[in-house]
Amino acid sequence: MRTDLAAECLQQSEHLPDGVVCHRQPLGIGAVELVEIVSNEAAERIGKPKGVYVTVELPPFWDESADTADFAEAAAEGLKQLLPPEGTVLVVGLGNRDITPDALGPYTAEQILVTRHMESVFPQLRRVASIAPNVLGKTGMEAVETVQAIAEEIQAAAVIVVDALASASLERLGTTVQLSDSGIAPGSGVLNQRKALNRETLHCPVIALGIPTVVDLASLCPETDGEPMMTTPRQVDLLIQRGATFLALVINRALHPSLRMEELLLLQS
Repeated sequence: MRTDLAAECLQQSEHLPDGVVCHRQPLGIGAVELVEIVSNEAAERIGKPKGVYVTVELPPFWDESADTADFAEAAAEGLKQLLPPEGTVLVVGLGNRDITPDALGPYTAEQILVTRHMESVFPQLRRVASIAPNVLGKTGMEAVETVQAIAEEIQAAAVIVVDALASASLERLGTTVQLSDSGIAPGSGVLNQRKALNRETLHCPVIALGIPTVVDLASLCPETDGEPMMTTPRQVDLLIQRGATFLALVINRALHPSLRMEELLLLQS
C-alpha cells in the first residue's frame, strides 16, 4: 500500500501492534487521531519512522459551506506541542508549484507570517523565516541541501516542512491533514523518494505537515498490474488553494498565539 499516512498504515493490522499508542477523539463532523510509534519493531512493521502522528479528519477543502475554524485550532494546538517553546522556526514549502497536486508546499510557504527581520519592531512575535526551495529537476539541488544550509545559517530551533501527500484511499483526498515529528522523505508516496528532511539530516526538530492530494490507482484497480499511476480529485485547484490557506493558518496560529485567527487571515490575504 503506497501511502504517506500513518493512520492508513495501521489499517493493515487487524490488531494494534505492540509499541503503538492510538487515541481518537471526535471533533464536530470530523475527528482527531493521535498515533505514537514508540519502538523500532513497531516502526518496521508499520512502515513508518518512530514518532508522533496527528491526523485531523475534516470536511473536503472544496466544500465552501464547511467551517474549518475548530479543525484549524485543533491542528495548531497539536503543532504547538511538537515545537520547542523558543527559537527561530524555518517553514519549508516542498513541491513544484507548476504541477497543481504538488503545489501545496509552495502556496503554503508564501502565506507564512515571516518575522525574523522584524524582531526589533515586534519583539512579542516569534522569529519565523520561510522558503520554497523548489524541486531537484529545476534547481539541481536536493531540498535537504538547501534547507540544511539555511537552517544552519539562521540557527533554526525547528523546521516545519509542508508537502503534498499520497493516500491509498479516495476518501482521504482533501479531507485529511497529517502532522508528524518524524520528518519527511519527499515524494516517497509516489515512488520518487528524495533525501529525507528529519532530525538526523537537519540537526534540529523537524515537523511535517501535509494533505493527501493523490492516490495510487493500483491501490484501487488491481488490473493495472501494479503500474504506478497517480490520480487526483477534479477539484484539485480548490484543494490546493484552500488547503494551503488552512495549513498556513495552522502554522501561523501555532507560532504566533498572541494573534487571533481573524488577524492572521487578514495578514495572510
